[in-house]
Amino acid sequence: MPVNLYYTQRVRGFQQENVKYLKNSVEILLKRTKHQCPYCGSTQVTVEPVRRRQIRGEPLGSCRNVVLEFTIHRLYCHSCHHREMEHIPFLSHPKARLTKALERTILELRPHMSIQALANFYNLRWHTIKELEKKQLKKKYSRIQTAHVKAIGIDEIHVGKGMQNQQYLTIVRDLQSGAVIHVGDGKGISALAGALKKLKKSKLKVVTMDMANAYYSWISENFPKVNIVFDHFHVIKLMNDKLDLVRRRITAKMDESQRKQLKGLRFIFLRNNEDLPEDARQILKNMRGDFQDLGDAYMFKEALRSIYRQAKDSYHARMAFLRWCKLAEETGIPELKTMARTIRDKLDGIVTYWTFRHISNAKMEGFNNKIRWLIKQAYGFRDREYFKLKIYQLPEISSSKEI
Repeated sequence: MPVNLYYTQRVRGFQQENVKYLKNSVEILLKRTKHQCPYCGSTQVTVEPVRRRQIRGEPLGSCRNVVLEFTIHRLYCHSCHHREMEHIPFLSHPKARLTKALERTILELRPHMSIQALANFYNLRWHTIKELEKKQLKKKYSRIQTAHVKAIGIDEIHVGKGMQNQQYLTIVRDLQSGAVIHVGDGKGISALAGALKKLKKSKLKVVTMDMANAYYSWISENFPKVNIVFDHFHVIKLMNDKLDLVRRRITAKMDESQRKQLKGLRFIFLRNNEDLPEDARQILKNMRGDFQDLGDAYMFKEALRSIYRQAKDSYHARMAFLRWCKLAEETGIPELKTMARTIRDKLDGIVTYWTFRHISNAKMEGFNNKIRWLIKQAYGFRDREYFKLKIYQLPEISSSKEI
């Protein structure tokens, strides 16, 4: 029974010679209807058969293993004198093992099925499906439009060991659209090497980041007119780190029973005051009375948080931060003095938070959680390039079925 090659396999320029119906597959033997030069289009060519090829095609009914078999020829054109292997129009590239139609079908199903599910359904190798998607993603994200970009966020994420010994990735995103602009290996200036070329045509006005000196110096050097915002989340996180250092310093001077008691209360000091239950607040009050440095550090942490809640604009915020720094230095607590020095050094970037309507890196932190979800769903990635391409695609993924 003849098979309509165009409507079932999107094959043109070939005719069916024979069909073999086997137990678990169908083999369709094809023959070229006309040979012509790929350069000048002339039909005055000498045809030399080279080898037979078998290509996987679209399923036919319940049969998923459909094989198209045909002969590859070498052509010599008598008009333009070119010698070339013939072009197969239903293949995406000369070494393809699947028809264009099957590739397109797999890519359309990919958002709704995992790689393993597709490999099982079409009886293909897992690697074949992955490489097909990887090729599509490389083409899609080879050029990223940034002419409209005005605000970006820069952040790093720990992605674990096992991928070319690189434990970190640096992510650059458009804060308005959420699109990923750059994914760099490692952290620091070297991780931003490819981002400069992508952002050259942008209308960049503001960049949010943590308080790392590397990112700050890179932006200052390459985009001197851009406003830098040090994210308030990282300011409070840094203060929490200082508070924990105070707790450790005090714990080291205690006896064993006191050390165990304070160690178990660590998270009381790190939680926000309004989130503490009544019994925890009483414990905290008693602890502050017994250990003055720890009590002072906790109060300064809460005072720092209150600046973000109460300051109306950048001027009032600047005055509040300077007053906080002065009082922190007067306590004589080394950790608070270090924190005060950091705030003074980064003050311009900290108060810019109010200039740009409380812009922050919160979207970047949320996106990092999505990256961790991606790693967990895939049980890790061995192919680092594929992993980075999936991060570019991540803002577009709306279904948890795509892994």
